[in-house]
Amino acid sequence: MKNIIYVFFLFISLTSCGVKKEKILEQKRIESLTSSLNYKVTLPENWKPILNSHNLLSYSPKNLGDIFYKNIVQIHELKAVKVDEDSLNKLVQEKVKQWNNNVKINSQNLIKGTTKYGETYTYVYEHNWNSTHYKNTFIYFRYNDIVYEFNYSSDIRFYEKYKNDVTFILNNLKFNE
Repeated sequence: MKNIIYVFFLFISLTSCGVKKEKILEQKRIESLTSSLNYKVTLPENWKPILNSHNLLSYSPKNLGDIFYKNIVQIHELKAVKVDEDSLNKLVQEKVKQWNNNVKINSQNLIKGTTKYGETYTYVYEHNWNSTHYKNTFIYFRYNDIVYEFNYSSDIRFYEKYKNDVTFILNNLKFNE
C-alpha cells in the first residue's frame, strides 16, 4: 500500500513540474511577442495576455480561464506599405469578401467613420461555430502608414459584458514613435 501511495505522489510531483514548465515557457513567449510589437497594449485589470490556439498573442478576461476563446481581442499589423484612403477601403472590402467566402454569416454591417486614429472601418458580423453564436468586430485603421486590424471576437453571451473593456483597450493603444 505504501508503494502505491509513493508512486501516486511521485507521479503527481512529476506531472505538476511539467505543467509549471509549460506555463513558464508560455509566459516567456508572451513577453517576447509583447516586446516585439510597435505598440503597447494597456489592459483593464481583469484582462490578461494569452497565447491563442494558433500560438498568437491575444487578450482575454482573466475569469474565463480555459474558455478564453469565447471572448478574445487580437491586434494585427496588415501592411507595412503606404496605404491611402482608397486603398484602405479596398483592403477592407477584400477582407469582408474573404469572411463572406469562408464563414456562413448570419448578419453583418460595415461602417466607415473617424476615430482618434483617423479614417476607420468597423466590420461587425455574427455567425455560428461549434454550436456557439459569435459576434465579431473588426476595426481597421492606419497609423504611421501601417494598417492595423483590431479584432474582438466573442460568444454572444459575453459580447456586451466585455464591450467597454474592449473599447478601453482600443482607445489606450500607445504606438512607438
